This record gives sequence, structure tokens and C-alpha cells, in this order.
Amino acid sequence: MSRRLPGLFLASLRRLLSGAAATARRFPAVVASGAVAGVAAVVALDPDTAPRWWHLWRVASLGIPLFVAIALHCERASVPATGRWIARGLGLAGLVVLHLLFERWEDASIPQRYGHLSATLHLAVAVVPYLATKGDESHGFWQFNRALFFRFLLATLYAGVIFLGLAVALAAIDNLFGVDIEDVSYPRLWMIVAFVFHPLFFLAGVPSDFAALARDRSYPVGLRVFCVYVMLPLVAVYVAILTAYMAKVLVTGTWPSGWISYLVSSLAVVGIFSLLMIHPERRTREGGWIDVYALAFWVAILPSAAMVLMAVWQRIGQYGVTERRYLLAGLAVWLVGIAVCAAATRTRRIRFIPLSLTVFGVLSFVGPWSAYAVAERSQLARLSGILTEGGVLPDGRPSAETVEIPLAAWTEARAAVEYLVRHHGAESVAPVPADTAAPPQDATEEVARTMAALRVRPAVDDHPARLTASQGTGPVSVAGFDLVVFDDGSEGHVMDGDTVRFVLTDDGLEIVMELGGDPVARASLAPLIDRARQMRARAAEDGVPAIGEDEPMEIAPDEMTLDLSGDVWTARLLLETLDLARVGPRMAGAGFRFRAALLRRGDAGL
Repeated sequence: MSRRLPGLFLASLRRLLSGAAATARRFPAVVASGAVAGVAAVVALDPDTAPRWWHLWRVASLGIPLFVAIALHCERASVPATGRWIARGLGLAGLVVLHLLFERWEDASIPQRYGHLSATLHLAVAVVPYLATKGDESHGFWQFNRALFFRFLLATLYAGVIFLGLAVALAAIDNLFGVDIEDVSYPRLWMIVAFVFHPLFFLAGVPSDFAALARDRSYPVGLRVFCVYVMLPLVAVYVAILTAYMAKVLVTGTWPSGWISYLVSSLAVVGIFSLLMIHPERRTREGGWIDVYALAFWVAILPSAAMVLMAVWQRIGQYGVTERRYLLAGLAVWLVGIAVCAAATRTRRIRFIPLSLTVFGVLSFVGPWSAYAVAERSQLARLSGILTEGGVLPDGRPSAETVEIPLAAWTEARAAVEYLVRHHGAESVAPVPADTAAPPQDATEEVARTMAALRVRPAVDDHPARLTASQGTGPVSVAGFDLVVFDDGSEGHVMDGDTVRFVLTDDGLEIVMELGGDPVARASLAPLIDRARQMRARAAEDGVPAIGEDEPMEIAPDEMTLDLSGDVWTARLLLETLDLARVGPRMAGAGFRFRAALLRRGDAGL
């Protein structure tokens, strides 16, 4: 028995290597793409590595579904070997162009563009072998995609087990033998397993006999149970929730919440997936109820899709088009079209669902009608409208002098600039800042430069501010004063039977000392208000003024000292914070805290 084990092991190893070689011969470009992606990811995980390695990883990982689609199309269309290599060459040329584009695109837009392309290419794998077929091949199409789906799940399970096993082995070597295993070794190991082993294992199970798929009438019992007893009840729950919410919208007259898009998306994914998974049952004698369920689902989803369109339209009207809103609106329109078509024709052909999604994915990615081009034009138009209304673009160009606009308008303008800079680059906003001697350190600084180049700043009296003393603690000199009052957060302090309080006047322009409810001394806040306005103006010129109490402006403690004068009483107020906000036509005091108040009874004037 022991003598047979080496032979069995060698035989298994030969079969494994033979299968891997056959898979590599069938999908050479796919295997090469996976290997490049794995190596690029291993190198990119080094924090000192240039970002272009991550771009190479993205492009190579996109090559996996791209070359799978090309290979399957060539197989189904019986393309000769020369034609297959030409198709692979064209695919490689497309990936090279894509790598150059990744180098140009802004970092904030890359994840969305990558996800967009990845989803589109994976959808293409599902439909490409059946693009040129005639007649109804729904059953073969279903069996093909079922095989892909389950093979992908099995490959993921195997890859996960292999990774966990090897990761535990590395940890054991590290802890038992004292060999230093770097933490980055574990994600690197995963990248190798995910992009070298996983594609090989998955591709080994990709069907090649399409005629046999059309004849295959098998249907997993477990899949039927899962769809009927898990997926379909879940769809019913989603439909009930959305129907109740629609009734609330109609009764209350409120606009649909933007959050509804997530629930409708979940309903669409679960509902359509369940219909696709249970499709073979529709042709059986007992499957008539599925046609009724499909009709009910397509009709029920129409109002939900309409609510999504209403919610997206509201936000587009308020804030313009972004890629996310474009894609969400486009998918909602697609969902309405698919639902109307399926309900009206009662079709049992399922190929049109992934095919139409693939077409939408391509059209929304390239061209002047794409999500990215439309979003850029929309945000530029929004920015231009805001600046023109504020008098910043009197002749279509920035004014010679810096112009103040209301805070709300400035905030919207800066949001548009930030979006454009982060997703399309500063060059998408005219004019580009002229100072290129010191390149911006990050997108935030680039946004600030662009706002400065537009010569626009918010009216400093429009937004709240907080002044704070740069030294919050320390000794308090009481020379020349009789009494000291510390701010303990109480409503006042009792002195000779009367309460001493410090309050703001109604207009917020003065602080008054009250004794027994009567004003006995006062000081103007004008110097501090002017100081805050100057600081705000300088910050606004830099394009990033601090707004709100979370970003206080620090000044020297002596500048936060106020002398209050009266006929009998004089006081010196050592302010800790002073809150400012618009009161009436200008900035004024809105609240304060003091460290100490020094009091003296006698001559006025200090």
C-alpha cells in the first residue's frame, strides 16, 4: 500500500499539471493577465512603490474577463487560430490604452471607473457566446451561466481554503521557528492565490460543448429550493415595504427619500436573479405559476423604479449630475424598460437582460453621452451659473478683483470645484491656477488654489465663527482691581446681595456688566469683530475659510481682553472664547465664555 502512494501522488500531479496546461492553451491571454495582476499587486503592496503598479494591477485584472469573453466568442464562432491571435492583440492594445488613461484619470474617479468596467466586462462574458446565435437558446444560455456561476463559487471556496491553510503555515513558521514573516506577506499571498490559482481553477470548468449545454435538462434540486423558499419570499418582503412607502409618499405628499434607491436596487437584483435562477422550471408542467409570478414582479417594480427616478431627479435639480446619479437614473430607466417589455410580451427569453445591461455599461462609459462626460459638463454649468449670478464672471471670465458672494452660494461653488478637481482634474476648471512653482500637495490644496484663481470668497459676515485665546490657562494678574470673578458656568455671582452678570446686548455688538439687573459697565466688541473679519477674509482668499465652531480661530490672549467702563464700576474681562454670527445686517456676538473678570469700584477708566 505504501509503495502505491508515491505512484498515486505522481499520477494526480501529472493530471493536475496536464489540466493546467490544457487550460493555459485554451485561455493563454487570461492566464497571462492573471499572472501579471498577481505580480503587480505583490509589488504594489510595498508602500514605497509608485502608483502605476496599482494601475497595472487594475488593467491586468480587467484583462481576465476581457480575454475570457474574446476566447469564448472565438470558440463559438469557430474563428481560426490566426483570427484568435488578432483578437487577443486587439484586446491587448485596448488594455494598453486603458493603462494610459488610468495614469491620467484623477485618483478619486478611478475606483468608480474600474468598478464600472469590471461589471460591464463580467456581464459580457455571460452573453458573448450567444450573441450570434439564432433562435431561442435560452436553455443553453441558462445552463452555460449556471456552470460559470457555480464554478466561480467553487473556485472561490478552494482559493479561500488554500489561502487560509498557507496563511496558518506562515504564522506557524513565524511563531515556532522565529522566522520573521512580514505582515504584508499575507495580502501578497492572497493576491497570488486570487489572480493565479483562482482563474486557473475557474477556467478549467468553463464549458466548451455548447450543443451539450442545450441538451442538458438537469436542474439542481437545491437551487430550486433556495429560489422558491428563500429568494421569492425575500422579494415579496421588499415589494411590500416599497408599496407601503409609496402609499406614504402619496398620502403625505413628501418627496421620496434618496435612500430608497438602495432598497429598489436590492429588490431588482434579488428579484431578477431569482427569475433567472428558476427559469428552467417555467417550461415544466408545474411551472405555470412562475409566469404569473414574473408578471406580478415586473408590474410591481414599476412604481418603485419611478420613485427612484423622482428622488434622483430632485437631487440633480439641486446639485447637478454626478456619475453616481447618472448611473442610478440610467439603471432606473433600464429597469422600467425591461419591466414594460417583459410584462407586455410575456417573453421567456432571458438573454436580453444581461445583454441590455452590457450595452448600457458600454454606452455609459465612453463618448460625450457617458456618465463621466455628462457629469463634468453638468458641474461646470452649475459652477458657471453660481459665479455668474454672484457677479464673479461678468464677461465669462473671472473678475479682476476678488468678489464676495453669499456663503450658501460660495459653499455650492466650492462643492462643484471640489468635485471637478477630484474627479476630472484642476484643468477642467478655468482658469487653471497660474502658480505652478510649488505643485499642490493634495487635492484639498488644489481646490483652494482653484478657488483663489476664480477670485471668489464668501461674505465673511455670513457664517459663524469662534475666536479663542491661544493660551487657555495660566496666572491671572489682579493688580489694580478689588475683586475677581471666575466663570464657572453659573448664571451669575452674588456680591453684596446683588448678582453680577456679563451679557451680550440685543444687537450683539457690546458686552455689558449687570449688577442686580442694572447695566453698570460696557465694552464694544467692534475690535474683535473686525479682527475676526480680517482673519476670515485672509482665509477666504486662500480658498479654505474655516466655517463653524469646530475650527476656531486662535488669537493672542491680550487681544481677547476687554475693558468695560461705567460711571462707578470698571471691569476687565479675560475672554476664553467669543462666538460670532450674523445678527441683523452684520457679524455680531452670539455667545462667549470668560476665564476671569476683574472688578473695581471707583473712578471710570482703566
